[in-house]
Amino acid sequence: MARKKVVAINGSPHVGIGNTDQMIQMLAAGLEARGVDLEQIHLAGKNIGYCIGCALCLDKGKCWQNDDYNPIIEKILAADGVILASPVYVMQVTGQMKTFLDRSLPYGHKPRDSWKPGLTLSVSAGMAETEVADYLSRCLRIFGAFPVGAFTAIAVTPGAFMGKDAVTQRADDLARDLAQAIERGQRYPATDRDLFFWQFMGRLVRESREVMNDDFEHWNKLGLYEGFESYVKQSAAPPLADAKTRRQWMSAVIAEHKRATVKGG
Repeated sequence: MARKKVVAINGSPHVGIGNTDQMIQMLAAGLEARGVDLEQIHLAGKNIGYCIGCALCLDKGKCWQNDDYNPIIEKILAADGVILASPVYVMQVTGQMKTFLDRSLPYGHKPRDSWKPGLTLSVSAGMAETEVADYLSRCLRIFGAFPVGAFTAIAVTPGAFMGKDAVTQRADDLARDLAQAIERGQRYPATDRDLFFWQFMGRLVRESREVMNDDFEHWNKLGLYEGFESYVKQSAAPPLADAKTRRQWMSAVIAEHKRATVKGG
């Protein structure tokens, strides 16, 4: 069988020596040991133009700019897992990563027809790495991925990780979780963020179909308007009791509470 593959997008301009690069290599070692290959793509040096907000992609489904973004997104969509990684620059992701994410607008309103696992990674000198990792976790859905976890660390200079042994162990734990999620081929339980996205984006696309025509057609084609279950690819389990049994249970709980209240004076 062909080996599974994870694509890691590195937004750091410090190729090779940077802490972001080192943390990705930690994950790569853990994945390799579990039969999963990792390809790291450095955004530094890539020719990726800024999103100019023309909104053509919302109508046509594709950005008109022909640059290095296109082969990168093709690799991400074809991969079995995805990692978004960036150090903290002025309380957020780097400009390289932000430009890449902004150019992903054609996919931001279009849920994929399947889910893949993903990780996020961020490192700082001691401020905002958890917030940046959380932001990247929310961005994973752009590429049809759900977050398996977040890999964060504090380091002021290259390699000077706070609690390096713990950082290394965390990398191995996350590599294990990512490899297992890929092998099982099943997404994690749906969350309130999934529900909010489906409600908000579904309404936005439907009500703005004149300027988001391609997005609207995508939602209809995948049957995403049929319900939340069609979006998350999960179904609600049957209830443990029928309506009559629930009413009996509620009456018993209330009666017991009244008795306890009387005894307590």
